[in-house]
Amino acid sequence: MNKIQTLIHRRADERRRAAQACVSRILQCAKGRGIDISVVGSLAKGRFRVHSDIDLLVHGRTDPARRAMVEHLVADHLRGMDIPYDLIFASDISPERVQELLNDCV
Repeated sequence: MNKIQTLIHRRADERRRAAQACVSRILQCAKGRGIDISVVGSLAKGRFRVHSDIDLLVHGRTDPARRAMVEHLVADHLRGMDIPYDLIFASDISPERVQELLNDCV
């Protein structure tokens, strides 16, 4: 591995650890509020890289107040982290797509 590859690998590792720590806090806070969230995508699959984002699947009902609460909770925890994220609300997609996302997680 050359110096550039080593640097990229180290930065990806640091970014992955930071993302995992933030997601852990998000999941704990969400659980305390009765919100069920699953981590999907590259972070769940162990393929989180330097330019990856965090993908979160929100289960359950999504009335406007609950949706806003989830959006604020996630934004507050990731503010200043310079890691983009996607919130996927299960009620917005088909049950088949929800299952695909969950099955794709290791």
